[in-house]
Amino acid sequence: MAAKKQQQKIEFTIREKTGTGVCRKIRAKNLIPVILYGPEHKEGLAGTVSARAIAPIANSEARETTVIELGMSDGKECMALIRDVQRHPLTQNIRHIDFYQVLRGHKIKVEIPLRVINKELAPGLKEGGLLNQITRSLSVEIKPRDIPEDIVVDIAKLEIGGEIFIKDLALPEDCDLLTAEDTLVLHITQPRTASETEEELLEEESAEVEVVAKGKAKEEDEE
Repeated sequence: MAAKKQQQKIEFTIREKTGTGVCRKIRAKNLIPVILYGPEHKEGLAGTVSARAIAPIANSEARETTVIELGMSDGKECMALIRDVQRHPLTQNIRHIDFYQVLRGHKIKVEIPLRVINKELAPGLKEGGLLNQITRSLSVEIKPRDIPEDIVVDIAKLEIGGEIFIKDLALPEDCDLLTAEDTLVLHITQPRTASETEEELLEEESAEVEVVAKGKAKEEDEE
């Protein structure tokens, strides 16, 4: 099952000037400097978008799968995905965004996040099992308007020892799966007993002692 989402609309103002100083002035006006790449903009089209409008999308977990309809200042419209978000190293404020143009009716490669549901119902977890999620997204080729926010992984009936693979998931219609079907998504394992944990710690301590002993022996040989 895939969670659908609405397409977002953002105003894109084309700009002629570029450079560090220009971008600093742009951000001072609560705007974000951006670049639009894609089939019709191979060299990149510089522009600005509202910081307030783009922040909820850029800060969400679904930012790379959210189709944005850019209303261009020249009167045209363009669909795009966020490909990169540059942030200030200390404040984490958005400093620059790269958009990638997508064409209507043409498939594009995207990574769709996996969302686990019904953990509270899983028999394996009720019995004390441990949930181990190995894969957190899958790669597909899909038309822009069909891109879901995420793909649901339902573990309501998963027992201890149970596994879910990519092939077990319900994928969006008319998409081409690029991730191998036999890729393990998650499994529930037996909880460790106190004796197993203690045994593991003893093995680690033994290994550390052995390494130290080898190091001392090497020093004595060198002397």
